[in-house]
Amino acid sequence: MKINFTYPHFYFRKWLLMNIMRTFIFLFCTTLFALTPENVLSQHSKIEVKENKKMSIDEVFDLIMDQTDYKFFYEEGIFEGLPMVTLKKGSIKTNDLLKQSLVNANIDIIIGNNNTIIIKEKPKSATLVWQKIKVTGKVTDPAGMPIPGANVTEKGTKNSTQTDFDGKFTIDVANNDAILIFSFIGMISQEKLATSTIVNVQLKENTTELDNIVVTALGRKREKKALGYASQEIKGKDLSAGAASGNFLNDLSGKASGVYIRKNTNFGGSTNVVSRGIKSLTGNNQMLIVIDGMPINNSTVNSSTAGQGARNTYDYGNAAMDINPDDIESVNVLKGAAAAALYGWQAGNGVIMISTKKGKATKGMGVTVSSEFSVGTVDKNTFPVYQNKYGQGYGPSYDSAGKPKGIPVGPTGAFFTIDKNGNQVVTTTDDASYGVAFDPNLSVYTWESYTPYSSKYGQKSAWQAAENGPISFFQTATTFNNSISLEDANDKTNFVLNYNNFIETGTLPNSELKKNNASLKLNHKFTDKLSTSVFANYMTQNTVGRNSSGYTGDNITGWFRQWWATNADLQSLKEVFENSGGKNISWLMADPANGNTAPKTMDNPYFTRYKNYQSDERNRFIGYGQLDYKLTDWLLASGKVSIDSYSELREERKATGSINGSFGISRANVPSGYQKYVGMFSEQNYQFILTFNKKIAEDFSVNALAGVNALRTKSNSTLASTDGGLIIPGIYALSNSVNLTPFPAETENNSAVNSAYASVSLGYKDFLYLEGTVRNDAFSTLPKGNNSLNTFSTSASYVFTKHINADWLSFGKLRGSYAENPQGNIDLYSLTDVYDKNNPFGSNQIYSIPNRSNNPDLRPVKTESEELGLEMQFLNKRVGFDVSVYKSLSNDQIFPVDYSTSTGNSSRYVNAGSVENKGIEVQFNVTPIQTKDFNWDVFVNWSKNENTLVSLASGIETLSIGGFQGIGIVAKVGHPYGDIVGKDYVYAADGQKITANGLYVMTTTTNNVIGNITPDWIGGLRNKFTYKQVSFGFLIDVQHGGDLYSLDQAYGQHTGLYESTAGYNELGNPIRNTLANGGGLILPGVNRDGTPNTTRTPRPEVAGSIYGYKANPEKAFIYDASYVKLREVNLTYTFPSKVVSKMELTDLRVSLIGSNLWIIDKNLPDADPESGVSAGNLSSGYSGGSLPSTRNIGFNLTLKF
Repeated sequence: MKINFTYPHFYFRKWLLMNIMRTFIFLFCTTLFALTPENVLSQHSKIEVKENKKMSIDEVFDLIMDQTDYKFFYEEGIFEGLPMVTLKKGSIKTNDLLKQSLVNANIDIIIGNNNTIIIKEKPKSATLVWQKIKVTGKVTDPAGMPIPGANVTEKGTKNSTQTDFDGKFTIDVANNDAILIFSFIGMISQEKLATSTIVNVQLKENTTELDNIVVTALGRKREKKALGYASQEIKGKDLSAGAASGNFLNDLSGKASGVYIRKNTNFGGSTNVVSRGIKSLTGNNQMLIVIDGMPINNSTVNSSTAGQGARNTYDYGNAAMDINPDDIESVNVLKGAAAAALYGWQAGNGVIMISTKKGKATKGMGVTVSSEFSVGTVDKNTFPVYQNKYGQGYGPSYDSAGKPKGIPVGPTGAFFTIDKNGNQVVTTTDDASYGVAFDPNLSVYTWESYTPYSSKYGQKSAWQAAENGPISFFQTATTFNNSISLEDANDKTNFVLNYNNFIETGTLPNSELKKNNASLKLNHKFTDKLSTSVFANYMTQNTVGRNSSGYTGDNITGWFRQWWATNADLQSLKEVFENSGGKNISWLMADPANGNTAPKTMDNPYFTRYKNYQSDERNRFIGYGQLDYKLTDWLLASGKVSIDSYSELREERKATGSINGSFGISRANVPSGYQKYVGMFSEQNYQFILTFNKKIAEDFSVNALAGVNALRTKSNSTLASTDGGLIIPGIYALSNSVNLTPFPAETENNSAVNSAYASVSLGYKDFLYLEGTVRNDAFSTLPKGNNSLNTFSTSASYVFTKHINADWLSFGKLRGSYAENPQGNIDLYSLTDVYDKNNPFGSNQIYSIPNRSNNPDLRPVKTESEELGLEMQFLNKRVGFDVSVYKSLSNDQIFPVDYSTSTGNSSRYVNAGSVENKGIEVQFNVTPIQTKDFNWDVFVNWSKNENTLVSLASGIETLSIGGFQGIGIVAKVGHPYGDIVGKDYVYAADGQKITANGLYVMTTTTNNVIGNITPDWIGGLRNKFTYKQVSFGFLIDVQHGGDLYSLDQAYGQHTGLYESTAGYNELGNPIRNTLANGGGLILPGVNRDGTPNTTRTPRPEVAGSIYGYKANPEKAFIYDASYVKLREVNLTYTFPSKVVSKMELTDLRVSLIGSNLWIIDKNLPDADPESGVSAGNLSSGYSGGSLPSTRNIGFNLTLKF
């Protein structure tokens, strides 16, 4: 309201009143205190900022008044023209907020009674008016990329501007003494003198702000300091630093402490991910994978018998490989049960939390194109080096009188077959290399001599080692990984659209994996209260030519490693296959000297790869829709619907002309066949959550949630095959079966879980936090009335740096947690008895009861866990560590025990026994060098887990977990999980091996503990160097301890393939010479009477007499599985912004990348210690017939515009 005064005496009164007020204010301010924004308010007062935003100074004052008792009085419009204040989500001292807001204001601050704050503009002094100076420049990030929307302010004034989309700005300042302040959210502000008309600035990231928030269970963003449990975040750019692998889980190896990543060398194979040890002896121990709070399926989709190493089985990978790495913004690993308690029964093994990318504001629509090409070559250190002294054969054979059955050739006494014309013919029936010693001056007939498709048909060949050995069978692998991303954002909407095309060819002929992945992430704010988030991902994958992972059958590398002839030339085998139009002509012929050239025990490797191949395809959709409604400033309601669904087709073929072998559902020996698997999986989650986040008074804060979830899962599958062979060659259809097709193996599973949960976190003065979580899960699969399980957890953290004022200590926190949780669900077929359907006998249908009885009263394994941790950062976070110690006890293990046969069953599932895990995890970071242009960052992680089987059922000391060719894997009370059992040596009292007749004595029992699969510790070392536009990084991955059994060495030594079997003895003679010719060895050891062994090994000229599985126990082939690997290397050059802008781009970088470049150290000969048949509980401890690993090196080009 305005009042007009017309009386003259009013002006005198006004003048008098104003002078009295000015005098009072002056005396008050000078006698009481002088204030600046640095020391106005209480040092203990704090303001909670709920989201990243920009606010005017007026809005900042409103925020302070809402959360404190302070009141502000100032003239309207006093802050007009001043820049907006950028606020970061979290808490900030009220004094710091006021300082940040008024840094550019020319004002005086006066405090009155009752927390009243008076703000007024400083009086302007009379100064000369000078002509202003125009300053231009550019603001960029550490990579040299422009920063749009950065604030540029003349210090002490309201003069301000912002950078455009190219990071450029123009501002008029008073003179050359003016100071410009440059600031942007997430960056450290800088001040620069306007001494030039061009001022360019490169802002550095504010790591303190960026590292403050992490994503936890249900996708909640939490302050890391408030967490009472261990978590470790890995940025997406660090995750994919090496060559693309097609499975993002492989990229976690060596980067997260306490997480044991076990990949294998199978083409498109699966990956095992276990945190803090094996907790369930027979159940699933894999970590749960979650995308934006949505759990997804990560089942291992392999042939049903792959875990037992049976014939013709394949590793079809695990479902996590469907995730597109381009979608990943960051991964947060929640390792303890308390960290994952909100997921209840699903997350007892820990959680891998994936946060997907969201769109960012750009000038127009942002487009990112990335193209990567890499090649992979066989690491020769993971493939056998063959001896080149002896050829095909098992050595001489003798009659009952001890006379050779042939004409000896050379000092080994070995001989060739003699045909009807008296010609020497190689013994083509033998799949070993203990034959006649090579002599290039000796010409013999070989298998090539008997096939018209060979260039050597009808000719003799020099008797020598093959020019093209098995390693020449492998080809150069290639990987093409191309992607395009579109993104944009404004104040209400942001989106990112990704498309990725991945094509990989393996080292085996006729192997290719194609994957296409498209995803959309959309966030939209309808109003200030209502917003939505949508994510959709569709993936299609087609694969041809996976390698067989079982023993013999079509596992070509198994033949190469175990049963091979060093004179067999792969180029010759390729020649006859191609010249014959794809016929099965093998180097192992039945009796070519007498006209029988049919394959005997092994198909031509090229026939196997191009005719007996498998193929598979998978189509998958993952998506969710979420609505958030802000009921109040402190209460949020969220509803989410998510779906994870995929279908798959797997086909396996056995071509006409193959050697008879086990195939199909019946596993009968057949000459040909076709097998088809069709499966479907679908999982829906329906979720509703109320989230409470409020400051209670000045010192207390509450962060809480309550929610419900309904999970519905359905899966079905059909496995069918032909029987007796194919009617028409080359037609792969179930209707092309010689015999009636067996009844298909059909399954359908439907289950539901209804859950309710709540969590409350209390904070006191930003240094003390206490959190509790409870969840109840009700299962449709458990008996009605007794079908619910509970999860409990509590945790606390104390940020002690709030009470230690030391410049060298940046951050310090103690934490602790306790949790009780169920360890997954129970296999449906362990709960309810079912009948097995067999093929009918005539018209009579046949059903049978399984030998193993199920138990409807089974309960899931339950784990109690404890954890303590210490986090500290020093010297502005240039040095720091995070240490966790933990202990867990998993009770009510599920396994079968003997049962009275009078019931019709021989065993029954029970709950009994317990497993203990305890260990330590360490994360360490240090920045040894940090200058303007150069940075060196080091990250180390190390963990040690001790696993012990505490007990089993009464009277049971050992539980069989599984078996492979030659050995068994068991759990034994008092031992770590995964004892390897088999035959051992017999030892004297002093530990020496006992010999008899020159050979080692073996135990007659096969249940001797000869090793254990559990590693002693694992770790990783990452280094990153950055110099201006160049960055270089590498990762070293380490496993120490753990054992494995090598079937390759057991069989390959027996057949005389390896160099170690063709050496010289202490006399200087070839070991394989007959004793009469000075051959054989005197093995170190003692006789039973304790005297040293002096007897030479008998018949050293015969296969298996000294080396291999017949002359030695399984203990001889147990090796330390330790390794040190150079896992990743990355060299990147980012082009300067000047160059990039001329190309009308916003970013351009090129990278040289590599993975698995060097196995620095290992103990397993001729193979990769990580090789195995599949993922799961039996992924470790066995190496047999595995592919050699590949060294991958490639090039990546990324550009943005």
